[in-house]
Amino acid sequence: MVKNETLRGVVANVQYIAKTGRQVSYTDDPKKATTLTFEVDGRFLSAMSDGFPALSEGDEVEVTGVPSRAGMEVVQLQNHTTGAEWQFNPRAAAKRSFFRGG
Repeated sequence: MVKNETLRGVVANVQYIAKTGRQVSYTDDPKKATTLTFEVDGRFLSAMSDGFPALSEGDEVEVTGVPSRAGMEVVQLQNHTTGAEWQFNPRAAAKRSFFRGG
């Protein structure tokens, strides 16, 4: 069983990605995003779901996630700068999966 890791630091390189049908594009609107990518202390992090909180470069965050080859897949995020919290929603992720086309 894979152990979760927790990482705390400053956010950099925030990108919200939206998927509509088979089209994938960047968006500035966290509510339209299906994927969120960013870095904390040089480590690449990603999350796939919906309902992401606004996240800005320079925010102080604490993330918990599963290590992956690329970095870490986030399952929980707490933004200490804004007070926003987000937790992985597996149903939303399955519903909006890149492999399901919807």
